Amino acid sequence: MFSKLASNYSKPKQALLFQTVGVLAFAIVVLFMEKFRFEWSVPGFTWAALGGFFAFIGFLTFFAALDQGKASTVVTLSALYPLVTILLSILFLHERLTPRQGIGIVFALIASVLLAA
Repeated sequence: MFSKLASNYSKPKQALLFQTVGVLAFAIVVLFMEKFRFEWSVPGFTWAALGGFFAFIGFLTFFAALDQGKASTVVTLSALYPLVTILLSILFLHERLTPRQGIGIVFALIASVLLAA
């Protein structure tokens, strides 16, 4: 809801930048909670930074979609993002799906087609 309201008053890129202010405010709270101590590792930092980069891309496309479409459709379809995670987990982590999970994915895809129509 807040994202759609932001997209009503801002361009997608600007709405994302404004949202980042909220994230940074919470990051400061976390820094205080951790007493400014870091357990540093290059792989941990690299994977987290890549995750942040792709989350940023995802939020940017989300705001662009909200700018063009109805919030009810955009938000519902964007809630299917775990499908991307599942596919990447199968490809790169060699995880396996149960038949029940496969059926769930098929139903989710059918639902996305019905929602988008």
